[in-house]
Amino acid sequence: MYSIRLFKIMDIPIELHITFILFLIVIIGLSIMNNNIFWAVLFILLFVSVVLHELGHSYVAKKYGVKIEKILLLPIGGVAVMDKIPKEGELKIGIAGPLVSFALGITLLIISQFFDININGNPLLYTLSLLNLMLGSFNLIPAFPMDGGRILRAILSKKYGYLKSTKIAANIGKMLALAMLILGLLSMNIILILVSLFVYFGADQESKIVEIETIFKNIKAKDIMTPNPVYVSPDMSIEEFLEFMLRHKYFGYPVVENGKLIGCIGINNIHKKEGVVRDYMQKPVIVSENTDINDILKKLAYADRVFVVEDDELKGIISKTDILRAMSILELKEELEH
Repeated sequence: MYSIRLFKIMDIPIELHITFILFLIVIIGLSIMNNNIFWAVLFILLFVSVVLHELGHSYVAKKYGVKIEKILLLPIGGVAVMDKIPKEGELKIGIAGPLVSFALGITLLIISQFFDININGNPLLYTLSLLNLMLGSFNLIPAFPMDGGRILRAILSKKYGYLKSTKIAANIGKMLALAMLILGLLSMNIILILVSLFVYFGADQESKIVEIETIFKNIKAKDIMTPNPVYVSPDMSIEEFLEFMLRHKYFGYPVVENGKLIGCIGINNIHKKEGVVRDYMQKPVIVSENTDINDILKKLAYADRVFVVEDDELKGIISKTDILRAMSILELKEELEH
């Protein structure tokens, strides 16, 4: 929806994000206006280099059975979208991209000493060689979301565990991003500001994804649900329900009739004191005892709580608070084991 597929290399789709296309149009437009196509040509070739950088990651990743969904080009760089990154191969996968950039940079630098292409008085190959060397060096910074962050995590995880190592690399990334943001604001450098935001949110996202995947590995609904939840009758008056809610201190309750879950009701469903629970109850979001945590999180994106039902019997309830509580406990357990 937001990207256009160009072609495939090694059976990997290469796609341009819509923002990349818009940025390219701006670069070409400015080049034409200034009667200088050097920057437009350099921009295009630099992103060819970025594709080769990402293909370096992808080639090694495929050796470890990783599926590469696509390589997506953005105005501030490229990203190889992988279904997973195996822990045992992360070091080799992480270092492959920078090695490709260094190889390109050194090769172009050597060639430019004997032959170069001058556009509007600017040496194209020499400039492109320096940019590739800079690309490789920048990506070796030991912080997420750069490749160096993955390399650092691969090294640290042997001693500190995968989760703690991820947090260390992510926190370094966030501190780096804040320093870049301050520098960008002081110098009024819009590119540096954009890169700092990319680094910060990339580091934060990586940390959250790994935290959820690590501490909730193999966790099912039955492992984190609150069992035997208190419930209300559909014929309970709203005044009785408000007193019931004040007594039990929860914001939401299952509605049970003849031993079966028929609905749910919470504080946000009540608009007036007239009527009974049946008049205001909503359709419950139901999962089974063996539902995976990832599926539960997807359902909780649009519901306050889910209800665990097995053989038409209400077994438990999982709220967003239950998820946070379980996350804290499991995170501590993970850290203590390393």
